[in-house]
Amino acid sequence: MGRFALILVLGMSLVPSVANPLSLHPENPRYFADTTGRAIYLGGHQIFVDLQDNSFNKEFIRNSERILDWNRYVEFLKVHNFNYLRNWVIWSTGSGTMAPVNNAVAFPMPYKRVEGHGKAKDGKDKFDLNRFDERFFQRLRERCLSLQESKIYVSIMLFEVYGFLNGEAVGNPKQTLWDGNLFNKANNINGVHVDYDGNGNGIEFFYTDDGTVLQLQKDYVRKVIDTVNDLDNVFYEIANELYSPQWQYEMIEFIKNYEKTRPRRHLVLMSAGGRTRTGAWKQMGRDAAVNSPADCFAVAGSWQSRRYAKKDPPANNSGKPGIVDMDHVSPGSNDVGFVWSAFTRGYHFNLYDKPFESPAAESPEWERVRHNVGKAVEYAARMDLANVAPRDDLASTGFCLAKPGSQYVVYRPGGGSFTVSGLRPGISYHYELYSTGQYKVLAEGLCKPSGSTESFLPESEAVILYLSSEPGR
Repeated sequence: MGRFALILVLGMSLVPSVANPLSLHPENPRYFADTTGRAIYLGGHQIFVDLQDNSFNKEFIRNSERILDWNRYVEFLKVHNFNYLRNWVIWSTGSGTMAPVNNAVAFPMPYKRVEGHGKAKDGKDKFDLNRFDERFFQRLRERCLSLQESKIYVSIMLFEVYGFLNGEAVGNPKQTLWDGNLFNKANNINGVHVDYDGNGNGIEFFYTDDGTVLQLQKDYVRKVIDTVNDLDNVFYEIANELYSPQWQYEMIEFIKNYEKTRPRRHLVLMSAGGRTRTGAWKQMGRDAAVNSPADCFAVAGSWQSRRYAKKDPPANNSGKPGIVDMDHVSPGSNDVGFVWSAFTRGYHFNLYDKPFESPAAESPEWERVRHNVGKAVEYAARMDLANVAPRDDLASTGFCLAKPGSQYVVYRPGGGSFTVSGLRPGISYHYELYSTGQYKVLAEGLCKPSGSTESFLPESEAVILYLSSEPGR
């Protein structure tokens, strides 16, 4: 067909409504489904400060705020058409006696502080690991509920590793997050201390055979489940950037077994590797994550000779939903190419939005990538996801998600013409040409291919071509 006429249109939000707890789609397990059978694609967002105030001692967050304005953040997600949030948790109140930035102590924490047992390293009362602080769980519930009301799914991060290590604190390098960790004996009244080798961090928490600690872990997970079990939009992530595959497997099985006793069952996400017992980095292999008891997985940038980090992931034919999570693939990147290479290869996508923790990083590129994620959510809602698959052989660009003959999303990273194959001659297709750089629709209309392969000649910029012969889509 010839060059498209320029027709500017306003994109409409087509985020699927949240109906029931997610499951794997029975016909196309690359995607999630609710009990209505609708296939669901997740286009997500994450920051490090969405549950507890003053997480990771951040001096400022987006818009120079010291504490996240939750309602404003939810509106931000809705405006950008995100339908998934990766929730974050931290297990350290800060950097102990060295005075965290602005004297900011993370709040709330899962456990209660109690009087009469001395002070923790942050100068406040110590924690009782046998008494939960209901403010933490109430906030978790309220925020998950507000996301459900806004038709946004959320993965609840149960554990994170950096609060157990001696890094990641802002300011003086002598300040450590381990100093403010709840499982540091200086901060609890129970004598629990998981730095078994005395090396100045407590990463052994995830490798322990200490029955007391293992029971505390399970009690906490059970409490989280009880808090949100009736919600439709939640699923669980075991831990961020942790290796320890055996411990993670056992925790997954614990969650699944416990939820059998509860009214609703939710999915479990496993992220692919990170910190070892020594605090060193070890990437979990693809098989360890994909073949785990988890229902879905987040990929690692290093898999298959770093193809994921090069915006060229292999098609997701694992039989489970896979998430290209930028926290694990290319932290700090605002390259829109990751959004579309993931989408056309059958993956979900989760943006790590750096400006929320480093406001000086804000730039037009960040707003561009946010809008591209929202556009991917829209296209997914318009497609028959139950019957699509990555079909790179149907587009000369090598990036194509298709229901052959009926629906296509083709990503063309660079300039020049490209072809799409598998079309039905004489059938009318609605087409839409979307500029990833300008994040707007350049043209749309109807075309009727004369053969099974058609050439497209758009402008010399990165574009998405959406084709559909299905009425109503």
